[in-house]
Amino acid sequence: MTDQPDRRVFIASRVANEAVDGWLVDHAVVVEGDRIASVVPKSSLPTDIKNTATVFDLGDVSLLPGLIDAHCHMHCSATIDAQERAMTEDVPRLTMRAVTAMRKALLAGTTTIRDLGTRNEVAFPVRDAVQSGVIPGPRMLLAGTPITITAGHCWFFGTEADSTEDVITAVRTQVRLGANVIKMMATGGMFTPTANPRRPQYPVETLAAAVSEAERMGVQIVAHTLSANGVQNCVEAGIHNLIHARWYDMDPDAELDYRPDVVKRMADQGQWVDPTIGHQLLGEEAKTQHGLAGAPIHWAVSAKEIPNSAHLELLNRMDEAGVRFTAGLDMGMVHAYHDLSAANAWAFVEWLGWSPWRAIYTATAGTAEGVRVGDIVGRIKPGMIADLAAFDGDPAQNIRHLNIASSVIQNGVPVKLDNRNLV
Repeated sequence: MTDQPDRRVFIASRVANEAVDGWLVDHAVVVEGDRIASVVPKSSLPTDIKNTATVFDLGDVSLLPGLIDAHCHMHCSATIDAQERAMTEDVPRLTMRAVTAMRKALLAGTTTIRDLGTRNEVAFPVRDAVQSGVIPGPRMLLAGTPITITAGHCWFFGTEADSTEDVITAVRTQVRLGANVIKMMATGGMFTPTANPRRPQYPVETLAAAVSEAERMGVQIVAHTLSANGVQNCVEAGIHNLIHARWYDMDPDAELDYRPDVVKRMADQGQWVDPTIGHQLLGEEAKTQHGLAGAPIHWAVSAKEIPNSAHLELLNRMDEAGVRFTAGLDMGMVHAYHDLSAANAWAFVEWLGWSPWRAIYTATAGTAEGVRVGDIVGRIKPGMIADLAAFDGDPAQNIRHLNIASSVIQNGVPVKLDNRNLV
């Protein structure tokens, strides 16, 4: 990447306001170093601005804070055989895939990613390489390996820990390696045949001990959970962010077991939910529009078909109860490609009925708060890091215009301009 002057100006027809709920028309974002210095009307720029700064007129685009994705697996392939590859490929191959995936994510406009399950030997070296400028990629918050029971969900790239003592040791180890978020597998999952998504993997006491240990070291703790019992365990244990938060009944012949009292407590405690419905939307479109196979149906949920609408109805009820959502694609799972984080916002609008601006806010400022980086990224305002993404069209009118960015600015420096990659 060539050196850039320390002062840069980015002009666009539409610039998101500080609240991320409306446009500033024909405005300029003035950047000094890696920080936003001011946001001003284009007409108020000094006439000699090109003598004092490098000016980038992005044209008829919508300039937003860079997208933030709360759920990634950087070394997973997003292909129909993603599970097999994650189980059988060696660390060099997984590392090469992760490097490619993180570049794709950045150039699509996702400037911050929380990775919630990648082998330690891949995740931490890739983040270090991005931070030192060796390779391009987004700002990364890492869990490294998720913590799971023996043969539990994602055991093949997780840390297996069965007892409470083993879990505490695993939490400490991940933080020592550089994790700034801990991922627990509170129930089984669809990606792992030996793990039953209808049943908890850990009791409340073990989850609570992990929460206590994570909080002692100042890191966030999140948990994958697909069953009603798993959700309740996470709420009672104080898990900071519930991933998926589905309500499968423990009985394989039953459907869903929604618990309003648990949801009220979740909302009262300020626990976030990452519903991962963008991943589901992409999977549905892969089948209906492109004739591609979907992920294999897990044996634990195959006996009783539950329509997607039933899950969405419960997510809407959780939303109405005051539970806050983050935008996480589950990148790397089948059809959840690393350059399609925008599908999170599509699903919020098209499946949950949100307004486009609410979806855009959630994919930027809202998720920044949920993953604890809202003080530095997620809004276009003075003092924030200049992570920006420009999209052709107006996503506030048509959410599908929020797709792959035409221009991307990271730490105040362009990495993509007018669909031309610079890294």
